[in-house]
Amino acid sequence: MFTEKQLKKYKRTKYTRELERFLNRIVSFLNKKEDIEKEAFGEYTDKIFKPLEDIEKVLLNSPYLNQLESFVEKCANLPLSDKDMDEIKKEILHGANQLQKTKRKQNHSSVKHKGRLYD
Repeated sequence: MFTEKQLKKYKRTKYTRELERFLNRIVSFLNKKEDIEKEAFGEYTDKIFKPLEDIEKVLLNSPYLNQLESFVEKCANLPLSDKDMDEIKKEILHGANQLQKTKRKQNHSSVKHKGRLYD
């Protein structure tokens, strides 16, 4: 019914959407609440990471998607670290900001005047 190429694209799209969902959920969780306990954060991280465990990992080519994948894996392991919650929150929000910068940079690269010579 579907070609192999279509199936690969479907799997890649599903995987990338779930990675971005994880990123958006964890950032909104940290921005909504002021006083977050490490245990509650760990439970929430496990809860939103479960759908990613069910999806088959796919090879990603984009630098943004590779950074996103490593960021998600790092965030999933942060509740197990010995850092306090303020450091974890600061690290996650900084990483999310860097990811957004990478995404914008990738989308807005222009080669409008590439071949032009200036005096």
